[in-house]
Order: sequence, then structure tokens, then C-alpha cells
Amino acid sequence: MDNKKSLYERFGGDQQVSELIDQFYYKVLFDKLLRDKFLKADMSRVRYQQKRFFSQMMGDKNTQYTGKDLVEVHKDLNITNQQFDKFKVHLKNIAQDMEVSGAAFRRITRSR
Repeated sequence: MDNKKSLYERFGGDQQVSELIDQFYYKVLFDKLLRDKFLKADMSRVRYQQKRFFSQMMGDKNTQYTGKDLVEVHKDLNITNQQFDKFKVHLKNIAQDMEVSGAAFRRITRSR
């Protein structure tokens, strides 16, 4: 494997990141603990912004996350620690299923 490639490139690029996001939100939207947080959300926009965020985080030099600050976006959602932890579990499981190192996601899955 070429160590000079970004995680984004090693992971498989745009199509694989899209698959990761789709699988992730499928799990989240069918989770009784989490789905209420997304009932009023524009899921096309959420997926789009999340894909950009992940792509940039994974080293895609052609993608720039342009969404709002994550703290600002989530501050009025009253997310419990239990919900946040469940969100992280889904992300970790999808990443493992897709054979992505958990280290790639530590920045966004660390405790709040």
C-alpha cells in the first residue's frame, strides 16, 4: 500500500465515503434513541455536509467542509450523553465493517 496516499484515497474516495455516510444514517434513522433528532432535518443536506466533513477529515484535498461549526449546529438539540455515545457506536461499527481504522474518526468521536 502506498503510504503517501491519504486515508481518503486508501479508503476508496468519494464513492466509499458516500457509502459510509449512507450506511451510518440508515442505522441512526432506525435507532429509536436517535431518530427523533433527525425528524425535522433535511437529510439530503445533512448527508451532503457530513460527506464533505468526512472527506476533508480523511485527507481529500479537493473537498472543503463549508458547514457551520459542529458545536454551534448541535447546541440547541439537547443531545444526551447516551445519545452521543450511541451515535459513536454506530459510526465505529460502520467504520469497522468497512475496514477503516478507528483512528481516522477519533477527532469526531471523542467524548464531548
